[in-house]
Amino acid sequence: MDSRNKWKSPQAIIVMVLILLIFSYIGIDMALTKPQIKTDLKEFKTEYTEFTGYLEQRLPEIDSTLKIQAGQISNQGAQIDSLNQTVKKIIEE
Repeated sequence: MDSRNKWKSPQAIIVMVLILLIFSYIGIDMALTKPQIKTDLKEFKTEYTEFTGYLEQRLPEIDSTLKIQAGQISNQGAQIDSLNQTVKKIIEE
């Protein structure tokens, strides 16, 4: 088969068209997607900075609340022990 005839065959033309379509799609997709990715990234950065600010403000409050609750739990544990001892004394009597 002649080299020129290979490139003019219907199969070769179909393959070339498909390859051209694939590369066209990739180019168009990149042209449309890249700006969207940039805007999404900017939006994410602003949300991240807002969230970081919120956490910096709220974490000390959360920490102090957890310390208060830890003290309350410790007191409740002592009260439960005292109650258990009182119940044991009442049962023994």
